[in-house]
Amino acid sequence: MRVGIIGVGLLPWKVRYPNKTYYELAAEAVRKALDDAGIGKDRVDNVVYGLADVYTMAIRQACASTIIQDYIGMAGKSSLTVHGGAATGALAVKTAYAEIASGMSEVSLVVGTGKGMDLIDPETGKRSLGFLKSITFDLDTTWDQPVEPGATHFAFVVQAHIDKYGGPTEEQMAKVSVKNHGNALDNPLAQSGIKLTVEEVLKSPRMSGPAKFYDSCLYSEGAAALVLANEKIAREIGRKVVWIEGVGSSNKRSSLPDWDDLGGIPCQYIATQKAYRMARIKDPLNELDVIELHDLQTGIEIMSYEELGLCARGEGGRLIDEGVTERTGRLPVNPSGGMIGCGHVAGPSGISRVGEVALQLRGEAGKRQVKIAHGRGLTACIGGPGVSQACSIVLGV
Repeated sequence: MRVGIIGVGLLPWKVRYPNKTYYELAAEAVRKALDDAGIGKDRVDNVVYGLADVYTMAIRQACASTIIQDYIGMAGKSSLTVHGGAATGALAVKTAYAEIASGMSEVSLVVGTGKGMDLIDPETGKRSLGFLKSITFDLDTTWDQPVEPGATHFAFVVQAHIDKYGGPTEEQMAKVSVKNHGNALDNPLAQSGIKLTVEEVLKSPRMSGPAKFYDSCLYSEGAAALVLANEKIAREIGRKVVWIEGVGSSNKRSSLPDWDDLGGIPCQYIATQKAYRMARIKDPLNELDVIELHDLQTGIEIMSYEELGLCARGEGGRLIDEGVTERTGRLPVNPSGGMIGCGHVAGPSGISRVGEVALQLRGEAGKRQVKIAHGRGLTACIGGPGVSQACSIVLGV
């Protein structure tokens, strides 16, 4: 059974929404998605929530989905909560897809929301580091979390790739930063649009390993929602439908480092190959129009070029050097600005990536619109302990 995306609801990424709760953000995104689909909440059969555990910890609400379900007027409907680190949002979309493809529901709503910046230090009256510390609980709390400060495991993965292949170079990473921050300038939803030079990125403070300040995304608050429907309902709506043509996920080993695959992101490769097989894609560089992928750090984006099969291992840096992944290039990557340009919060981030590709394929991405020649796009999210979980989704029109 074909499953289509009929509604997209994306909120602006912000450092903080001081006057909105997590469920108010969710409700706003849901309202936008339902309005975009042209249906009422009574047509929804099922709700899938993308709520990362670290954010439910930050808002001190273990059953956040129950609160949201009531607040958005979906009480009594079936629901399920998905979490998987930064891959949470895409995994939630995959779950909603399965709900409809199985015939259990005709219309499914996917919702992700995240707040973490309300933790205030009572002594200083300023934002505490509690939220950033909570993110480390994605890691193995017995072996890795006690010794891994923040997101250095991403830098570890990139450095291992550099040691193995000689790249990406810090200059190539800086070019990704310039690209994504620049793309965000044309995205009204983005938090971190800024015009940068490669030199400015290289001179910014070093954060961890090869990654500098401008090589890394900023954490945010926000929400995103999608409405999915089976083919019968999607065609009844009478609007341009974006079809989910392929899905794939993978959960690799959690230990850091994963010595068997040092210098790679094997979960991303496995998940993407599953999605490609389902969508019958054999040459992604020549069959896709746009990609939105995980760029929590610029080196991860370049490594992802390789894991997604756009080039051979160790050649990802060449694609950014040659302008292939620029918004006007052969295969634009993160024309929205990605996480680096938009911001990031696990849960809505992955849902937003899917929504961005859907808007591109509908030709409704505004100033960030890329040329659509093949009618296909890809989202690829990674996350979890040690970059161990991934979900990739192929969309088409």
